[in-house]
Amino acid sequence: MARQREKIYRKRRRPLRALLRVLGVLAITVCVLVVVVFFWFQRYIVHTPEGVRLDVPFLRGILAEIPEWPEEPDYPPEDDSAEVMGPGYQPPEEAEPTDFRSLWITGADLETVPDWEMALAGFHVDGILVAMSDATGQLQWHSQVPLAISYGLRSEETPDLSAMGDEVHRAALLFGFQNRLLAERNPPLALRDGWVDPDDPEVRRYVAELARELGQLGFDEIVLADWAYPPGGRGDAAVIIEFLRYLARALAAMGVELSILTQEADWWYDLQGETPIYRPEFGALMDVVSRFYCLLEPETAMDPDRIDGLQAVARSVLGRGYYRFVPVGAGSGPEEGNWVVLQ
Repeated sequence: MARQREKIYRKRRRPLRALLRVLGVLAITVCVLVVVVFFWFQRYIVHTPEGVRLDVPFLRGILAEIPEWPEEPDYPPEDDSAEVMGPGYQPPEEAEPTDFRSLWITGADLETVPDWEMALAGFHVDGILVAMSDATGQLQWHSQVPLAISYGLRSEETPDLSAMGDEVHRAALLFGFQNRLLAERNPPLALRDGWVDPDDPEVRRYVAELARELGQLGFDEIVLADWAYPPGGRGDAAVIIEFLRYLARALAAMGVELSILTQEADWWYDLQGETPIYRPEFGALMDVVSRFYCLLEPETAMDPDRIDGLQAVARSVLGRGYYRFVPVGAGSGPEEGNWVVLQ
């Protein structure tokens, strides 16, 4: 009877012993695999200044597709500036852009506007930018400057600005050293591609006298185009700075502002530190001219995002004076960009 009970007890213990054996084998197998994997992965352990990492070839593509978790931004501590800086602290005032729009027309079109008040209201503008000359050198007023008289560059009549009223901001666009007619009729003053030589005192005197005449006609601002050497040419930027500084002082004595017209490419040059040799950097003109007008490319004038990008470039170049950057569109109406925003 006792032997029978012993056999039954041993039969009951056999499944437990078998289970323990299986678990033991699994544990040993896992330990062996861990040791093998550890020594196998040692070849892929890379030590960097940031710490230790694994560089497993067949996992690179998988890991590259996993986006990194964005880091929490480093927010500044919340404190009251008045308490930190003292009870009398006042934050500095930033220059706010002004919403000022100006219609761009030619001097010949001045006489064709029947009602200026209605025209300005219809285009939703506060001022006017009048092209009083062009790249050919032809003037849109009856100038008394000797060179203009000698070479037949003046108009027979002078537009009447009084019809606009004194409330309108009146700016005149004047082409400077690009003058095809003067270059053809006075070859000693000519450079290439219809430009005249800014190094010649007679040429600089001619442009300055034209600008002063426009101020006397009643314009509030002179916007000078082609105010340096021709693109790709050679010249001394100091000559241009000195000329613009002299002209700005002469106009300021008359209560008239001096601004310049630029191209889009000029601003990208300044941002990249690759200033063209035919003009000075815009930073050197910050204390000389009032505004930096920029003639937009047609696709830019139609694309608000491109205008925003260009304004960001101007902000990088001009710093706190970026509000003096003025994008200029040249379309057929306000929706196409035929206006100027002074910012």
